[in-house]
Order: sequence, then structure tokens, then C-alpha cells
Amino acid sequence: MRGPRSRALALAVLSLLFLAGTACDGPRRVQVPINETLREGLYWEPPKRLSPAVLLLAPPGQEKESWVSLGTRLRQQGYGVLALELSAGESPGDELRAAFEYLRLRKKVDAARIGIVGANQAANATLDFAAREPLVRLVVLLSPEVRASEVEAVAPLRDYGFRPILLVGDDEAAVAVERLASASGGRATVSQAPEPGASESVLVAFLARHL
Repeated sequence: MRGPRSRALALAVLSLLFLAGTACDGPRRVQVPINETLREGLYWEPPKRLSPAVLLLAPPGQEKESWVSLGTRLRQQGYGVLALELSAGESPGDELRAAFEYLRLRKKVDAARIGIVGANQAANATLDFAAREPLVRLVVLLSPEVRASEVEAVAPLRDYGFRPILLVGDDEAAVAVERLASASGGRATVSQAPEPGASESVLVAFLARHL
């Protein structure tokens, strides 16, 4: 029979293993080359090779750390994740290109299975970029901003084609989501999820089906 000392040692080892596993699910800070500068991002390395990956984009003024909860959840489900904040002083297209290429070059990432999630202003930039980049597997647009006209909504969706797209909006984004859904001709998956937790669950389920 094990004595108290042996049991204490075993518990200590289990605690260390638990903490190590938890730490592995967390992100590390990385430097993403954008034009002639370096931008700090948060990167969750996937647990195995040829894993799908997700690029999480925050709009200017919203810190990339706002993605930590979702990024950690996705990593626990087997994804590689890069979180980045768009800058007001850079071209969104250049930033998205740099971040997308950074993910594609990670050793454990399957370059053919990368999706992009953009929130607010970053949602619009995400769709515009994905419309020009056929290697983007899918996009999720969280509370996108209203386009100035129907034409501006139709053009990128036409070029995006039949790849999976999820539109998630609260009451404030209802008009933008409705306009994009209409422009998609019924191809988009639409979710009106006013609560952050609900929208996250919808997003995770969508990724599991299509990525």
C-alpha cells in the first residue's frame, strides 16, 4: 500500500502534467512581417501535423487578446490559430496577406485548410481579401459593417464563389448581415446570435463542418 508520501508525490506529478497541458493550449507571442515592419500576434500551435488553421482578425482599436478564449478553445479542438489586430495605418489587404502567408508556412498547418474570422471592420476586410484569394477555405464574418451600396456587397461575394461563409450578427449588425445574405443568393449560413457565448458556439460548429 502506498504511504502518504508516495500519494503526495503522485498528486504533485499529476498536477504538473495538468499545468503543462493547460500551458500547451495557450498562445505564444510571435512577430508577423508586414511590409517593412513586424506586427505582434498571438499564435496557438496545433497539436499535430496537417492540422487546419484559423486566422482571427480584430478591427483597429480592439486588442488581439480579445481572441484568447476562442483561440484556446480552437486549439484544444485541434486547430492552429493566429490572432492579429488590424492597424488603422496599414492597408488591410497587405495585413491579411502577410498573416495568411504566415499561417500557411507553419510546419504543422495544412495550407489547404485555412479559414479566416473577422469582426466588425475586419469582417469587411476579410471578405474582400478572401474574394481575391482562392486558397482561403472559408470565412466567418462577425457583426460586419454596412456596405455603402448593394453593389459593394455583391461584388466580393460574387468573386468569393461557393466557398462556405458564415454571417453572425447582433441587432446592430442586422442590416449588414441581411444585405450580405441577400447578395449571397442564399449561399451564406446566417446566425443572429446576440450573446457572445452563443455566437462562439455557432462559429466553432461551422468550422468543424467545413474546415
